[in-house]
Formats: sequence, C-alpha cells, structure tokens
Amino acid sequence: MNFNTNKRLLTYDEKMRRAIFYYTFNDYDFNLIYEDENNLSDNYGQPLIKIKENFDRLDDETKALVLEFANREIYDETIDLKCLNCDYEELNQDYEEIEEMWDGIDYPKLYCPKCGKGKFVPLDIWKQKNKYKR
Repeated sequence: MNFNTNKRLLTYDEKMRRAIFYYTFNDYDFNLIYEDENNLSDNYGQPLIKIKENFDRLDDETKALVLEFANREIYDETIDLKCLNCDYEELNQDYEEIEEMWDGIDYPKLYCPKCGKGKFVPLDIWKQKNKYKR
C-alpha cells in the first residue's frame, strides 16, 4: 500500500554533517567537534557538528566517501501519523523507520504515544477510516 509521504531535499551542509557522522560513528578514536558543548541536533535530528574542522581530520579515503555522499541528490522522506482512538497526531515521522515495522503487513498499527492504544496509523488510513464520521 502506498501512503502520502513528504520529501525534503537535503542541503549540502546537511549531507556533509550526516556523512561525517556516519563514517566516524564507530571510530572510537575520532572525537567529533560539535557546534557547541551541548552536542545539539538540528530540527531534523541530525547532530550539529562542525563540518570543516571534522572533515579536515578525516583520512583521504573517508574524505572521498563523504564528498561522494554529499554530491548526490538525497531526500529525507517523512510520513504523518494519527491515532484512530484519540486523534493525536505526529507530523514528519521518519518514513524509513516506520516502513521497517510494516514488513509483510498492509500498514502498521503503532502504539499511540498519547493514549497507548495500538491504533496509531498513517494519516491516509486515518482519513479513509474517518471519512464517513462527519
């Protein structure tokens, strides 16, 4: 089943940060330099690391991998979810994470963070099930 998703093209800086973080995540000797001491993330949950300072410390092979990633056209894809029980709604949830839970089923029935019922579904499903209630 296909659902309406939201696609957002990543900026070059977002791709650089994401790639640097990804390629150094398991290297315990590489300490990332963050924008501030609180290790904050941006509005999309990506760590706010200093690009130039971290990139300059990478080996040549990793630099090439980071640049290859950053020069591709990459989108974040999100989905909106709403509870069939209490109408609680969360917008722009990571579609890839949600999709992994669907393996072999038509759509996920996730547990609602507000009411705890297993009726937290894609907004398309919520609209389909509620179109005759109005």
